[in-house]
Amino acid sequence: MKTALEVLGFACLALALVAAVLGVVVGAELRYLVFSKPLWFAALVVPFAAVVVRQAWMPRPATMKFSRARSLRRLSGGFMAKLAHLPDGLRLAAAMLVVVCLTRPQSTRGSDRIKHEGIDIVLVLDLSESMENPDIPPTRLRAAKAVVDDFISRRPRDRIALVAFGSAVSTLAPLTMDHGVLRQLVSRLRIGMIDGQHTAIGDGLGVALNRLDESAAESQIVVLLTDGLNNWGENDPDTVAAEAAERNVKVFTVLMGRDLQGRDGSVDAGQLERIASVTGGFSYTAIGQDELVGSFQDLLDKLERSEIEGNVVRPERFEWFLWPAFFLLLLDVGLRTTRLRRFP
Repeated sequence: MKTALEVLGFACLALALVAAVLGVVVGAELRYLVFSKPLWFAALVVPFAAVVVRQAWMPRPATMKFSRARSLRRLSGGFMAKLAHLPDGLRLAAAMLVVVCLTRPQSTRGSDRIKHEGIDIVLVLDLSESMENPDIPPTRLRAAKAVVDDFISRRPRDRIALVAFGSAVSTLAPLTMDHGVLRQLVSRLRIGMIDGQHTAIGDGLGVALNRLDESAAESQIVVLLTDGLNNWGENDPDTVAAEAAERNVKVFTVLMGRDLQGRDGSVDAGQLERIASVTGGFSYTAIGQDELVGSFQDLLDKLERSEIEGNVVRPERFEWFLWPAFFLLLLDVGLRTTRLRRFP
């Protein structure tokens, strides 16, 4: 235990020297230093515990008999002998500095809040069984996935959510800037992943409004892409549209398919037009691939932008501790291989 305490003493001395150097080099900047993950400080006990365990399990050094032991005790080991545990102390100090790096030291002086221009958009996609119709080749769903993927790729500054509906409704992605993941989710859409026997347009729009509850953007958009009329669900599309209008949420509707006759009679194109009209959006009808692409291109041209405040970002200052740790390790290696080299 005595050896471990000596190692800890050298480590504290090295850390004090590092602190002094930082005070000279960085100066007043230290006052603005904060640690975003302070729980990592608990890991500081790990390096010291490793030193204690190492000393406990280290085999005793070789000994020899000497006939004048009393005279030998009077001899001094010299200054270098007193520094025998300095390399271990330097290594311990370096490990502690690495732990400090894990706490993510940051400066509040240069903190800023990220702002970006964009819109919060919820894409509401019909996954009812009729979307397997091949009248828009190869199928309505695959054609819709292609234009939706292109739409996402051309809105790099927008937060976009994805909602799918049939008889049931599912939020596949909340509002996110991670468009790579979003496009992967779109590519995996298929008929049957949710119950698609009916078309619950009102419920899909209702869930889309719920997704926008977390939005602080001035411009909030819902894009509804369907091939049928509302024939299922608890929410009436016109009622949900009225709520969207009260919240200044614009709804753009895209009705797709060459055969616009639904299972229950006919597609209610008029209802989709009312939804778009009452919310200040626009209604499109796409009977082919060209019209579908053109609809989304026109939609892209109509969308506005608004400034959205993101998270507070502070400059990272881990290098203040990582570089000293690196130099302490270099000094440790240098001493172990030269002046304080140990021989068996």
